[in-house]
Amino acid sequence: MFDMTTDTRSALLEQLGLTENDSTYSLDLLAEGQSRWLKDLKVNLKNVLQSEHLSEKETALLALCVAANGRNEVLKRYFAELARAREATAGEIAEAVACASLLAANNVTYRFRHFAKKEKYDQSPMRIKMNIMMKPVMGKEFFELLSLAISAVNGCEMCVTAHEKSLLDLGCDEARIWDSVRLAGVITSLSKVMY
Repeated sequence: MFDMTTDTRSALLEQLGLTENDSTYSLDLLAEGQSRWLKDLKVNLKNVLQSEHLSEKETALLALCVAANGRNEVLKRYFAELARAREATAGEIAEAVACASLLAANNVTYRFRHFAKKEKYDQSPMRIKMNIMMKPVMGKEFFELLSLAISAVNGCEMCVTAHEKSLLDLGCDEARIWDSVRLAGVITSLSKVMY
């Protein structure tokens, strides 16, 4: 008997360069329950990796950054390889991973400042080295897109607001910003079942 859900799981695994042996418990549960979410997830992934406003290399690097933020080894490997195939340099790939790490620190501290609402914390120096933000290998605008996407995933309102303003000041189109955030949402969603 043909099982569309199991077939979709297999197609998703194949799309990620994986075999049936690489299936996760979550994917197996979705397939066993014949969840339509598997098909939606597969379509969502395909759609966000083909943006009108981001290059193929940029979508792969954004996805890698989000996978690194989510500590998902399977997706990090896949998106690093996809980025290489889309002509990303070793420096750009490293910077996507580094951005996730830097934003983890920034999002925690800025969220705390926002939640605490105390002048003392707002005036206290961060004392976190962030040289990577000054002259990013991939350019300031794209680094800001990565930063915005990770800040959205990590739920830092202050950081989202600051990075969006910076992007708009740099002349970035809102459609480009939206595609970056949509991609971050889908990769975060995929990460929940590929763990």
